Amino acid sequence: MLDLVVAVNDKTVLERNLLRSPVLDLPGVNLFLREGYESAGRAYQSALEEGKNEWVVFVHQDVFIPEGWERKLLHAIRALEFVDRAWAVIGLYGVTSTGDHVGHLWCSSCSRVLGAHFSAPKPVFSIDEFLIVVKRSSGIAFDEELPGYHLYGTDIVQCALQRGRGAYVACAPVIHNARPIPYLDSAFFSAYRYLVEKWGNKLPIRTPVTTVYDSKLLYLRMRTANLARRIRHRNVDRRSLDRGYDPVVLAKDLGFF
Repeated sequence: MLDLVVAVNDKTVLERNLLRSPVLDLPGVNLFLREGYESAGRAYQSALEEGKNEWVVFVHQDVFIPEGWERKLLHAIRALEFVDRAWAVIGLYGVTSTGDHVGHLWCSSCSRVLGAHFSAPKPVFSIDEFLIVVKRSSGIAFDEELPGYHLYGTDIVQCALQRGRGAYVACAPVIHNARPIPYLDSAFFSAYRYLVEKWGNKLPIRTPVTTVYDSKLLYLRMRTANLARRIRHRNVDRRSLDRGYDPVVLAKDLGFF
């Protein structure tokens, strides 16, 4: 039915969140763990080539998938197959071509629900990376040269659109039990520059966390502001920022099943 792929760098986070997801106990669901890869593109593309199922779910280790989630996803897929059989990518939170944010999930770093319930899948211009569904037969691939673990959701959506394939956000809520991010690491800016070079003719591209501009001045301002945050939080251990939410309890309380 589904292949689930996760890049792992903290097994404790994995055990507290994704590995508690009921979907992993369903027949036909395969789990692929990826460790030690220098980029999401290389980790995910290796699994995309190895798996067998038509629908491949690339998910962060800090995501909990509530009971019955797969039914909502398959419902969205059936709807897309009816209106756009050329779809290639589904996310759970993204930005439309007009800059509107769409999705429905719990985000622990914000301590609140983002978005709201909606019915039909909505076409988007970029998606958040916490969960991405790829239709294997679409032929869409992750860019193995994109550095690090940032902005690959935006990149794969642009790859799909460039090939005339659809990219959408579906309403299938999950718990994203993420830590707050006081500042961005250098790998984010490497990915940002890579996208500027790759998609220069499509810029600006709005993403769920920033806008990618072909502007050295705006880039410098963003780097400077981030450096100030980095200095201010230089002694903060991100693990200390965990909110301690139980994703199973949250999913139940929010009715995400």
